[in-house]
Amino acid sequence: MSRAAAGALLLILASEALGLALGQWFYGLFVSTVPPLAMSSFNMGTSHAAFLVYGALSGLAIGALALVAVYASRFFVSGEREAD
Repeated sequence: MSRAAAGALLLILASEALGLALGQWFYGLFVSTVPPLAMSSFNMGTSHAAFLVYGALSGLAIGALALVAVYASRFFVSGEREAD
């Protein structure tokens, strides 16, 4: 596996972990704000699954945007480099 492919895979995995962590965090906020008597156990389970799915999709979007930014950064590098 090339370094570029390994870097892209690591970027996608890290962004997916970030998205799932965000989904779990927002679920925690949801649980702390909605009164327990207003929710059934079915709604709590499905909302947890929905927050995790939205978190996973957000992680994919974050990864895709990061890959686009890495690819587009090639076009903004000048040809000259300064010596350190």
